[in-house]
Amino acid sequence: MKQLLDEAKRMLRINSVTAHGNEELANFTSSLVENRGLKTQLQQVMHSLENVSKRQFNVIGVLGDPLVDKKTRKGLLLTTHLDTISPGLPENWTATGGDPFAVTFQDGKIYGLGAADAKLDFLCKLKAIDKFREKKLKMPIYLVGTCGGELGMFGAKYLIKSMALNPRYVVVGAPTDMSVVYAHKSLNIFKVSIGYQMVARDARGFNRRIDLHSFGVTAHGAYPQQGTNAIQQMIDFIRQAAEDNFEMRFTRFDGGDTVNKVPDRASAQFYLTSHQFEDFKRYFRDTVGSEGKEDAFKVELGGLGEMGVRFLPDVVFTCMNEVIDHFRTMATQLERVKDKTFSPEFSTINFGQFKQTLGGMELSFDLRLLPDQSSELVEKQIIKDLQAIAARYPNLNIASVRQRYNPQLSMTPEHELVKACQAAQEASGIEIRTDKTSLSTEAAQFYQAGYEAVVFGAGTAEGNSHSPNEFNVMDHLEKSVTFYEKLIERTCL
Repeated sequence: MKQLLDEAKRMLRINSVTAHGNEELANFTSSLVENRGLKTQLQQVMHSLENVSKRQFNVIGVLGDPLVDKKTRKGLLLTTHLDTISPGLPENWTATGGDPFAVTFQDGKIYGLGAADAKLDFLCKLKAIDKFREKKLKMPIYLVGTCGGELGMFGAKYLIKSMALNPRYVVVGAPTDMSVVYAHKSLNIFKVSIGYQMVARDARGFNRRIDLHSFGVTAHGAYPQQGTNAIQQMIDFIRQAAEDNFEMRFTRFDGGDTVNKVPDRASAQFYLTSHQFEDFKRYFRDTVGSEGKEDAFKVELGGLGEMGVRFLPDVVFTCMNEVIDHFRTMATQLERVKDKTFSPEFSTINFGQFKQTLGGMELSFDLRLLPDQSSELVEKQIIKDLQAIAARYPNLNIASVRQRYNPQLSMTPEHELVKACQAAQEASGIEIRTDKTSLSTEAAQFYQAGYEAVVFGAGTAEGNSHSPNEFNVMDHLEKSVTFYEKLIERTCL
């Protein structure tokens, strides 16, 4: 395990946040794969996403006969995404001294961004494959580290479309607490746009600037109840201030850096009249203090505004509130349908990102739907409801789009791969467990393409993945290596 942990430290120190690209990590991991004697390829992945680096690569390693044709599916694909979510506020990473890339070992755990989700799973698979370098394989073993797993899974989609591999079985790495996951919820990212024209006004009336900052706690978008949503917290504060008769003129809103995690930061800029300015300072101090939220908010107070400040139309904030309330109501309705085989046992909605563009606001929501709930019907209902909202605001341009979709995984315990994984669990001394998850994984992409696919990995997701102080358990890593060895024995020898 010493070699694996040494490689883990080096791997976790490399920043592979999706938007930044994964070239450095791809080069590092491909050298590890090549040094283990696997046929190695760096597959550059093309995409058209805005504000995302074009330096994106899948790392492909093959042990055994790599013959590929469209008719013959053979071998075992072990795949893991190499990119990570953005770390959020550094000060929340208390276990690593405020640096999410500073790897820390403590009490049998390894801390760092990507420790559970899911860099170290790749190393477990690589170590397991190393045992079979001199073995005669009946079926090939494929090892892949994909890019873009946290942003639409464009690496896995590209791999499938390229037909570079055509395995019989696929095991996708994600933190499952070493359970074999055969089913998961669908992921649906909806973006609501509110278009408007800025209003130029004489700022002499509203001439005191307020910069309000809200701080929350990140969590995985599949488990929104585990975090504190900074956007929602900020909106609720502003709403209450408006109800308490503060007249605000807004210029800017911003929050969250990616939609599939609970946002830990949000901000708003607005102007008050001079006669309400002192009242607001007292109001802010009293409200935040009485609710024990001194660390949740910060306010910066500005002086006289410049002439000609351009404000958002007053109806924009009102409209935004209606949109937010719509999704809140929908979340409450979705909670009524339960499936106790999932955690949480109902579909969820996370208000993940709030972005101001030139002439518009964009609100992004992450919906995780139970397999029995139709994404298409939910989409139709959202469009219908937002059209009703739009009709009340003829001077605004309101539109919604399902920006991203990952289907549910709907394998069953009767599939051959699930049974092979259960046998591998037993042979590894791991409790035989199958499960379902609220995570959305690349396994669904492979399953939709006709492959048997499951999810497995060391560590836990709920309350850990996409959160500060992310960690993995070293004992889990060691057992995962053994699990992959036993699975290879059952499928490739």
